[in-house]
Amino acid sequence: MVTEVGRTSRGSTCILLQPNQSLSVTGNLWVFISLLAVSLGISVAFALAGAWMVLPFASLEMLLLGGLLTYVYLEGSRREVIRINGERVVLDCSRGHRQQFVYHREFDRDSLRVLVRMDTATEPASVSFSGPEGCLEVGGFLTDAERAALVEKLSSCGIFARKEKGYGVVQF
Repeated sequence: MVTEVGRTSRGSTCILLQPNQSLSVTGNLWVFISLLAVSLGISVAFALAGAWMVLPFASLEMLLLGGLLTYVYLEGSRREVIRINGERVVLDCSRGHRQQFVYHREFDRDSLRVLVRMDTATEPASVSFSGPEGCLEVGGFLTDAERAALVEKLSSCGIFARKEKGYGVVQF
């Protein structure tokens, strides 16, 4: 989702990027507990019938499911905040329930280039910030329509994108 959090003027704004997350922590926990109860109930019934080798595999399956649900939740809780001020564009990325910072990058507004790689004529495939400070992809978790909305919001702040059919990596 692309949300404009606050706009103080035409050139200053704050844009929040976050993936669509359908389940909260408690929702994920309820799904895991219900699947754990069903799996352990079936495996204990088989163990009592004499097929005790079902228990380690059911436990391994639940351990893997718990790890995957945790990973999906952490990826779904990513947040990227783009703060556009008079002279600077600040990009902060955080993830997790406590919003631990992953990276903080500042770009000079005059030297910032927004590169948009287009797969089709209307939908962007990726959006990247590029400047002397480096190159960084923004909103990798967004859908194509949300990337188009991001490019539109950036252009309304005076930061225009350069659209290309594709760009490659050159090794030096």
